[in-house]
Amino acid sequence: MAGVEAVSEDEFRAETSGEGLPPLARVRDGLHVLPQALGSTHSPRYTLSYLVLDTAGGVHVIDPGWDSDENRARLENALDSLGRSITDVRSTVSTHLHRDHLGLADHLRDRVGAVIVLHEREQAAIERLADARDRQTPGAATARLISWGVPAGRRAELEPMSIEVTAARSSADRLVSDGDVLDIPGRRLEVLDTPGHTPGHIALVDRDERLVFTGDHLLPSIYGGIGLGGPVEDAIGDQLASLDRLEQLESGQSYAVDGMFEVLPGHGFRFTGLTARVRDTREHHLARSAEVAELLGQSSGASVWQVAEGVRWSAGWANLRPFHRFSALAQTAMHVAHLRLADEKGVG
Repeated sequence: MAGVEAVSEDEFRAETSGEGLPPLARVRDGLHVLPQALGSTHSPRYTLSYLVLDTAGGVHVIDPGWDSDENRARLENALDSLGRSITDVRSTVSTHLHRDHLGLADHLRDRVGAVIVLHEREQAAIERLADARDRQTPGAATARLISWGVPAGRRAELEPMSIEVTAARSSADRLVSDGDVLDIPGRRLEVLDTPGHTPGHIALVDRDERLVFTGDHLLPSIYGGIGLGGPVEDAIGDQLASLDRLEQLESGQSYAVDGMFEVLPGHGFRFTGLTARVRDTREHHLARSAEVAELLGQSSGASVWQVAEGVRWSAGWANLRPFHRFSALAQTAMHVAHLRLADEKGVG
């Protein structure tokens, strides 16, 4: 990606080759990155989990990753290699509610009492999703597909799909909001609201070390999904506003090394080039909205399915697997809602 430079050759190689997991690596003194497996055959294949060693002997795990026996063992071995143990873990901080970021948190709380930290809106989203799953009727999925204009002959392959099944059911012990500073002795990590991917997604900013943990909001080589934490009024608008907030971190700063942030994402590889990647990601979403707007202009009464058929998906509409076709429909629906809301407000 233009303007994006990988910080770790191991992580870049693993991401681009699709082979193996990168090793535990030092980011800064007292801060290490531990790739945790997802068991996926396509990107992303692992979560980048971050181990923060505080000055009081404790450990804090940012995005602990998917809960599996393999990942539990990798975490324990990593801590042992750093002169700490699993019993030193004081808290887990998850950028958002998905199980590949939050899943291991419950195990750590159950085993050693580690406090689970989430944004207050993310906790509310978890509760809404759990309630929706508990109340879901057999016809609910079909009704959604019908509302999108999915042809009757194509509904069966899509009915089992849901972009919400990866949400964990965890309950936070500590809720945070924008501007809060995490309780980590010896390190100042500030919460930055970045909704869009999910309603309460957060980034974490270390201004002293020029580091920003971006979760799935900003990734180095793929574009994170939007609206994957339940319905909101305008997930696309939220994502664009969050990109603006992230870009402001380097606003007015020199592009000498001291002026740039190192980005610590939830997947892929650590990189520099925050502003370039933000602008590229923003352009990607704006281009998709423009494409959807053009298709709607050609047929104002087009269904979500009909619009999605006309979008230039990277794999091609005909080649999308059922899960990705469902996701494409959901993304299209959000762009349609965003455009209509903007039109109602006289924006754009």
